[in-house]
Amino acid sequence: MRDFICWSIALFALTSASCGSNNTSLYPVVGKVTYRGEPAVGATVFFYRQGADPLNEHTIMGIVQADGSFELVCGSLGKGAPAGDYDVAIEWKHFSGQGKGQPQRSADKLGGRYSNPNRARIHVTLKPQKNELTPIDLEK
Repeated sequence: MRDFICWSIALFALTSASCGSNNTSLYPVVGKVTYRGEPAVGATVFFYRQGADPLNEHTIMGIVQADGSFELVCGSLGKGAPAGDYDVAIEWKHFSGQGKGQPQRSADKLGGRYSNPNRARIHVTLKPQKNELTPIDLEK
């Protein structure tokens, strides 16, 4: 019985730490990131909910594809993100031989100008519907 209670509490804690609460719906989010008009292929786009504790949130992120597009994924919960206000951070690492579509581990091509969510240059409001974001064109 004691093990059951411990497992129940652990399961509740894990399901409560999310892109919101258990009852929060995820909405599709797509966008495009370019650098001086060219697709920022391989850049990683992170969304940080304003006012949330990042230690209790799933990572909300997308990886820029060959055409410049990205789609957000909310940790293990799946595609999309909850509605709300977000600070956006972008890192664009040099290719390091990792698998296709995976974040790169090396120096940021953008010199860290867009990677700190505490000094975010990009802010987005997601609505409780499919969200197609305004294209983001980065400058160095």
